[in-house]
Amino acid sequence: MAISPYTAPFARLGMVRSAGIKDLRHGYVRDEDWQTHPAETVRKARALLPLPGGVRCYAIAASKQERANPSGARIRGDGLVAVTSALGQGRHASLNLGLPEAQRWVGYGMGHLDLLNRVAVYEQIRNWLLLTRR
Repeated sequence: MAISPYTAPFARLGMVRSAGIKDLRHGYVRDEDWQTHPAETVRKARALLPLPGGVRCYAIAASKQERANPSGARIRGDGLVAVTSALGQGRHASLNLGLPEAQRWVGYGMGHLDLLNRVAVYEQIRNWLLLTRR
């Protein structure tokens, strides 16, 4: 696409990513994570931050699969974020948020943007909020 003078601007536009998207991609949470290290080594050098104390945290993921795998096989992601990443289950123990099963939820049969307007997502958040009031 970059070869043609007609499509080259579109190819360049496709390569542009906002700072926020780059931060999400690498898991940068603090400015220091990306400002003090070259881009290639930041992933290894970033500080691991625990979840805030005294705050009950929850995680929601979406999966394009229609239902959970009964065999416990890996769950397919939503087309943008891996389910394990969305649920705070890092590949390495140091990256695992340690959220209990009751504080994690997967919406099946939906893509990433479906999380914004699906009734099932709203109901799950509502259920969690009602539980915290008790």
